[in-house]
Amino acid sequence: MNVTQDYLDYNTTNIFDKNQTMSDYPKIIMSSFVFIICCMGVPLNGIVIWLLGIQIKRNPFTVLILNLAIADFGFLIFMMIIIIMLMIINCTQNFKYFIQPGIPLKIFITLFSATYINGLFLLTAISIDRCVAVLFPIWHRCSRPKYLSSVVCVFLWIFSFFLIAICNIIQYLFLYNEICNFHLVVSAVLCLPLITTSTVILFFKICLKSKQIKRGRLLVMILITLLCFLILTLPLYIYVFTTHFLNKRYLFDILELNFYLAPSASLNSCVNPVVYFLVGRKKRSWTRESIKVIFQRVFREDEAAEI
Repeated sequence: MNVTQDYLDYNTTNIFDKNQTMSDYPKIIMSSFVFIICCMGVPLNGIVIWLLGIQIKRNPFTVLILNLAIADFGFLIFMMIIIIMLMIINCTQNFKYFIQPGIPLKIFITLFSATYINGLFLLTAISIDRCVAVLFPIWHRCSRPKYLSSVVCVFLWIFSFFLIAICNIIQYLFLYNEICNFHLVVSAVLCLPLITTSTVILFFKICLKSKQIKRGRLLVMILITLLCFLILTLPLYIYVFTTHFLNKRYLFDILELNFYLAPSASLNSCVNPVVYFLVGRKKRSWTRESIKVIFQRVFREDEAAEI
């Protein structure tokens, strides 16, 4: 059997093998739950893309939020496709005789990984942007390059796909399966410390602010988004960091962890539009407002001036 066949067999059979330590029922329940979450998150992120991409005038910050919504939208779409393909492969014994699932499944897994990693990079860029706005407001408003956000987004998209491509090439050529989670290690080393530091800075900035001074909606929204990310995804990165750098071994393997943490990653991609809506709407208001008005309120660029 040649290298290509070995590579495809590894990426299809090991993902959903009945001989794995997990039983089929937890897999089915967890996959169904993740699929439901994705079905809710896709239209929510689609609304954000439609509003920020077409309806609302863009500014440097909304460019970052728009790209984050696109990454989350793609991540959820590819997650749904992968779940459907894995269920078909698992439930239909003769599927492989009609369609070779290895190549299309690997393509969708690559796109899934790239959009997930890019979402983390974009969230890191957003957190850094808000910290700069808090710590250096004058420079942020007056001296920041006009197209910096667009350049950063293009770079992060290219870098995300490049990182996943490098992992796939190494895994394909050398059948080195340990490299398959290398992108998680990179994101854990680069993103997690920056996001955690930014969250702490924004938290103290908001909490130490006088109650008489109105807290900016944008800062509150970003802080809640970052806190949700840390709560939902921190266990995965603790696992990745300890296994790769401290050589710690657990009673469960990465396959089981991926299945049980898939809902966390999906929820993290779904929660952002809900946060935008809840923070943007007026409190104690009985009048109905359009989503466009709510989003315009929360994404006003002059929020930084209130700091």
